[in-house]
Amino acid sequence: MPKCPVCRRQIKVHPGSFACPWCNEKLDWPEASRIEESGVVVVAFLIVPFVVAYLLGARGENVLIYGLLLMLPVGAAVAAAMGLLRGTFFPRKLRRHIEGWPDEGTILHITTPPAPPKDS
Repeated sequence: MPKCPVCRRQIKVHPGSFACPWCNEKLDWPEASRIEESGVVVVAFLIVPFVVAYLLGARGENVLIYGLLLMLPVGAAVAAAMGLLRGTFFPRKLRRHIEGWPDEGTILHITTPPAPPKDS
């Protein structure tokens, strides 16, 4: 179980923002983005089975037939492997929630330039 970054006690996490039950600090547990999820689905279920069918020797229309047959077992195995690798090398971290700035600076915010200094 993850630990609160403020009080260092183990807590049960919830997706999104929530308060630590021990210190009442507002925390965030980031969710996977839609781009990450759709990328895994496309690679695992729509590309890899057809590449595997081709590498196993299927040619022409047989690539389509064997790719469709391999879609569920190979796609599930590849999706599981990709999830395991992502969780191992890029784990989600529990972090403090910043009011009004949920992206913590990961999105470029363009603002107006500062006012010029006044000459006396």
